[in-house]
Amino acid sequence: MDRTFRTRSRRFALVAAAAAAALIVTGCSSDSGGKKAEEDTGNASAGKADTPRMKVAMITHAAPGDTFWDLIRKGAEAAAAKDNVELVYSSNPDSAKQANLVQNAIDQKVDGIAVTLAKPDAMKSAVAKAEKAGIPVVGLNGGIDDWKEQGLLEYFGQDESVAGEAFGEKLNELGAKNNICVIQEQGHVALEARCAGVKKTFKGKTTNLYVNGTNMPSVKSTITAKL
Repeated sequence: MDRTFRTRSRRFALVAAAAAAALIVTGCSSDSGGKKAEEDTGNASAGKADTPRMKVAMITHAAPGDTFWDLIRKGAEAAAAKDNVELVYSSNPDSAKQANLVQNAIDQKVDGIAVTLAKPDAMKSAVAKAEKAGIPVVGLNGGIDDWKEQGLLEYFGQDESVAGEAFGEKLNELGAKNNICVIQEQGHVALEARCAGVKKTFKGKTTNLYVNGTNMPSVKSTITAKL
């Protein structure tokens, strides 16, 4: 591994960490609401680096109009502006098309790639190609059990199994007997892990309910029917 790659990797890791702050704020924003989380991400823009310009691709599995990912993107843009980075953001909920977006970033010879591994197996080949091209890659949001195996530089996100277990225990405290765990994207490893965590600690019955998260009327009717 040459010195140029090591230097680029270190700086990219710092930039990625700054952008990941938005992911943490958003993921933990249940107490204060989305508006507060959005305001907090705006604070990341204070100051500006005078380091050499970098080009970083952020590639997620977000569906159009997903407000969760709108906040993540806003935080990444704030971090990019602060750290003198040209951010190239793209997304596609179809894992094969998301992998193609990684290839596009490789072809653009970006300095780093931040990618979600909602469906790790589908991304494995594209990530390997990026690493072979000497482009450091970090993961976020999904893929906590796969990022090391795939050779990523860092991972930013929470262990959804632990989150699910904590919620299962909370349901027990509330005296719940029957739980529906909604998964808005089938095959998403983090969402599956979260519901598995609930089932592990919850003493009642847990049923996974799969919905199409990009179609809110359908989501509402499916959940209503199940209830």
